[in-house]
Amino acid sequence: MGNSSKIYINFYTVVSSWLVMLGAWTILIKYIFPVIYSLVYQHALTLNIMWDFWWVAHFWLAYSFLNPSKKTFVVGMIIAISEFFIITYKLAVFYFDPVWSIWQTNWLINKIFVLFTFIMIIGLLLKNRKELLSND
Repeated sequence: MGNSSKIYINFYTVVSSWLVMLGAWTILIKYIFPVIYSLVYQHALTLNIMWDFWWVAHFWLAYSFLNPSKKTFVVGMIIAISEFFIITYKLAVFYFDPVWSIWQTNWLINKIFVLFTFIMIIGLLLKNRKELLSND
């Protein structure tokens, strides 16, 4: 087995891939699907769009995990903690008076995945803080 090659994937690569998928899914759920729905049912194109731009932060953080630095830790913690508190608050508000429309259900599924992702990222950043903070 002299020519066997090993595939080495670290957790940063996994999290980065997950963030890219999450960002793309967010764009699909919050922008593309509502526009297609509006075209099919002849509504105003922006009627059901859920305007937010967290996906930009998700893509930046994905790139940053592939090129770890001090910024990865500092900005990553700011993004992750902000997302955690914002999503926790939004989920609490939703569960006090749930509306089970297709839009709210898509939103809920997206928020649960985002919450899981950022809990995982907080753990990853804390676990590797010494390594990340020693990078330039």
